[in-house]
Amino acid sequence: MIVRRATDADLIPLAVLFDEYRQFYGSSSNLDLSSHFLKQRFENNQSVIFICLKDETITGFVLLYLGFSSAACSTYYILDDVYVSPVFRRQGSARQLIDTAVLFAQHENALRISLETQKNNYHSHQLYESMGFVKDDEFQTYHYFIR
Repeated sequence: MIVRRATDADLIPLAVLFDEYRQFYGSSSNLDLSSHFLKQRFENNQSVIFICLKDETITGFVLLYLGFSSAACSTYYILDDVYVSPVFRRQGSARQLIDTAVLFAQHENALRISLETQKNNYHSHQLYESMGFVKDDEFQTYHYFIR
């Protein structure tokens, strides 16, 4: 398996996998919306996306957004999405994708990578902790939903 940074040339096959990811989390399939969303991220340089490939097929992705720490006067990355197609799971793809994201953040001299995951996503918790991510017991997350 190969992990590399996605480009706009990957948009169509990546959008298919991204749409699969959205369905996994309960959204209705909408390939046009998925494609449009990713296209905007590429065009506006609003995210960094790494993809995992096996025999030219995109099997997974990790999506990072840039964040800023006012207290540290530094940048960090938000690992907002990591997904591996079910057929390709348990082969080390997620670990490779996250490792690549960490190396990228280190290269960019970022302060950290932060992520959130569902409380009952125990497999992911184990993966993140085995890779050196530390569970935050100090801060509570709140959301104010606009829509």
